[in-house]
Amino acid sequence: MKKFDINIDIGEGFAIEKDLMPLIQSCNIACGGHAGSTNEIKKCVVLAKKYGVKIGAHPSYPDKKNFGRKSLQIDKKTLAISIEKQLRLFLKNLQSTEDLHHVKPHGALYNDCVKNKQIAQIFLDAVIKCCPGVVIFTLQESELKIKAQKKGFKVWTEAFLDRGYNDNGQLESREKPGALVSDVRKMYAQLKSINMHNSLLTINKKSIPIKADTFCFHGDHPKLISNLEKLLELCSNQKNNE
Repeated sequence: MKKFDINIDIGEGFAIEKDLMPLIQSCNIACGGHAGSTNEIKKCVVLAKKYGVKIGAHPSYPDKKNFGRKSLQIDKKTLAISIEKQLRLFLKNLQSTEDLHHVKPHGALYNDCVKNKQIAQIFLDAVIKCCPGVVIFTLQESELKIKAQKKGFKVWTEAFLDRGYNDNGQLESREKPGALVSDVRKMYAQLKSINMHNSLLTINKKSIPIKADTFCFHGDHPKLISNLEKLLELCSNQKNNE
């Protein structure tokens, strides 16, 4: 298996960071929209730097009540101001602005940036104002990817190891069967298929092409640490058997 990058959403109040940092290569730190605070950001940044983990900002719809997982019907200006505010809070609490590697939208904002041209543009405009030199994390089939590349941004396409995919390459809605993957061997099979063959099986058992520069686990996924440890053990065993 080729070398791979794993990213995790952190700073969301689950107190997983100390155990998690030695296991990952990139992190997405909540910056006040769906979760997060000044203290959380600072703690996460210190840990990430200690373990050499790439640092990312993780802005969201301003919706702590629903953990940023519902699309908000708010006007364009309000959304733009919120995203900019989150990014500026994040930058303010970095030891150096050069420490910021990437920006990745969270939850419903992530999904809307994939499908909605207007939302993707609002998000990208905020990034351009606040931190124009960053990498953008998004899905392979994404409006945000198209717009970001046109503006000269480097884009890392992302695949999810704890989520099921539709035949169109987008994530299945969390409320539907097959949306959440909890079996470590299924996660490993998904990682191996994408990493080695640039393909995966959808929830309908259809093979679709997909490439990924980074692989995501959600920070609130049950048994995250143990699942990740088991996954890395499976990868290590395969390498040793080659």
